[in-house]
Amino acid sequence: MKNIHTNLYYIIFCAILLATFTGCQENNAQDQTFTSELQSVRKLVLARMTVSKMAAIDDISLSEAKGLRQTASAILASIKPGTRRAAYSYDTYLRAYINLDQLSDADIQVSNNGKNTDIYLPPITIEYVGRDIGIREDHYRVTGLRSEIDAAERARLKEDMNSVLKEEVRHNPMFAERLKEEAQRKARVYFKAWGEKHGTDIRIHFKN
Repeated sequence: MKNIHTNLYYIIFCAILLATFTGCQENNAQDQTFTSELQSVRKLVLARMTVSKMAAIDDISLSEAKGLRQTASAILASIKPGTRRAAYSYDTYLRAYINLDQLSDADIQVSNNGKNTDIYLPPITIEYVGRDIGIREDHYRVTGLRSEIDAAERARLKEDMNSVLKEEVRHNPMFAERLKEEAQRKARVYFKAWGEKHGTDIRIHFKN
């Protein structure tokens, strides 16, 4: 009778061990399936931002002039009748994304019953994705004997605006913070829907 009880306990123990091992195998397989599917998305773009910049072209004044050339231009402008002033603006574009191809199996952890999944996402990346080809003319007034504003002046102005704008974005954390907040919000919405499709509740964690 003792041997029967011992054998019964042994069988039960083996069954529990086998079920646990099988469950671990199934979870590992599910982790790998989830990882492969998300990696195939590669770059997940979550938020975009348009940043506008405005600048003006005006004749330089004597007080602002530097060097002989600018001083001569300022003197000439001061004796010419009329006005010469124009305002231009243009947009540049930023976006926030996550590189899902950086995910590994260790970043996706499925619970034993498969009902909950923790995903540890790569950091959100922000990049420039282009700018307007031309600049918008918001104001233009050239009167009297003043010369028209030519294409070369507008091209120089655009490059100056672009440099200033990039410096402002780099030094002002507000732009990156707003983009990241929006990206995180949309990431939660995206993965909630993705989890529902796979029958699991997703919990998102953002790596620093």
